[in-house]
Amino acid sequence: MQLHSMPSDSGPRLGVIAGRHAWPRAVDRNRFRRLVRETFRLLQHRLQQRDYIVRARNPQRREPSSVEVEKLFAAWCKTGGE
Repeated sequence: MQLHSMPSDSGPRLGVIAGRHAWPRAVDRNRFRRLVRETFRLLQHRLQQRDYIVRARNPQRREPSSVEVEKLFAAWCKTGGE
C-alpha cells in the first residue's frame, strides 16, 4: 500500500484507489475501501489538514487486513504528515 498526501484548505480528506490488479475479486476491493474509510474516520482528528490518497499497489496474496491499514495511518500520524 502507498499513502500520498497534499496540503489542503479544508480538513483532512480521503481518496482510495483499489484496482483489479491488487485484488481481482470485487469483494476484496470493497473490503479494502471500507477498512481504509473506517480507519480514516477513527484517526482523522489526529491527522493534519491534508488530502490523503491510499493506493493498493501490486497484487496482494491475501485478503485486505485492518491491521495493515491501521499501521499505515498510525505511521503517518507519528511522522506528523511530512
